Amino acid sequence: MTTKIDVFKHIKYDTNYFVSKRTLYPYIVQIGTGGNGTYILQQLAQMLASFNLPHSYIACDPDICEAKNLRNQLFIEADVGKKKADVLARRYSAHYKLNIASYSNQFVENMETLKNLFSNTDHTPVGYNDIVHLPILIGAVDNNYSRRIMHEYFKQADNLLYLDCGIEGVSLVDNASSEEELEKSRNSGYTGQVVAGLKLNGKTLLEPVASVFPDILDDQDEIAPSELSCSTVVASEPQRVITNRFAAMALCSFLNELFETHSITKHQVLFHAKKSYMRAKPIPSE
Repeated sequence: MTTKIDVFKHIKYDTNYFVSKRTLYPYIVQIGTGGNGTYILQQLAQMLASFNLPHSYIACDPDICEAKNLRNQLFIEADVGKKKADVLARRYSAHYKLNIASYSNQFVENMETLKNLFSNTDHTPVGYNDIVHLPILIGAVDNNYSRRIMHEYFKQADNLLYLDCGIEGVSLVDNASSEEELEKSRNSGYTGQVVAGLKLNGKTLLEPVASVFPDILDDQDEIAPSELSCSTVVASEPQRVITNRFAAMALCSFLNELFETHSITKHQVLFHAKKSYMRAKPIPSE
């Protein structure tokens, strides 16, 4: 039997409306608009428009679009030289008529910045009986420094759905000495996972990614994103377009279920883009 977490039944309310009359208000902060993030933003924007939900959506990334990004991210030549988050927020908010903003001043590298991104709580859309605000943090980053910041925010939050997306980079082989090494490189870069951390009314219902993979918290000397060249990371472990797309689909599957049923039935999704499969890990029974 599948364990289901009904978000509406776990969040406290000050009003007496029936659950069926309540409306979910996702307050989304997405960190990262690169290889995974571009596809997440496009899919999620289309999903928000389809469900016609009141919402807030902030895309965060100070990175600038470069010509090389046109090969594997959702940008066009006219976007080169502009900040990725600004471009995507303008494009998809206009196309789908949504409330998507961008934060591109700097990387989110401390708790204060992350708290400020979630600080605008004055949401009173007209025409709804009872709004249920749910903060949603999306991690689409390629470093554990940022994940540790998001993990700390999760620990301090009262209500938060934290979705982290991670993929395997391609293992580059220079001067391969055997066919076996070449084959290993060809088969790399296809796997990944999405982990959902969920906290409601101060109680952790699903453990976040850094609790599932504790090694994320180990390297306390890792360089901050602002001090690390993105081109260096991409050159050492490039990402496959098909894997980025699988990652976005896996992450958005959590939100599709949440928007439709106000519930979550899985803790993780593991995927292999080359073998074309996804496998959900259900919520453990209590």
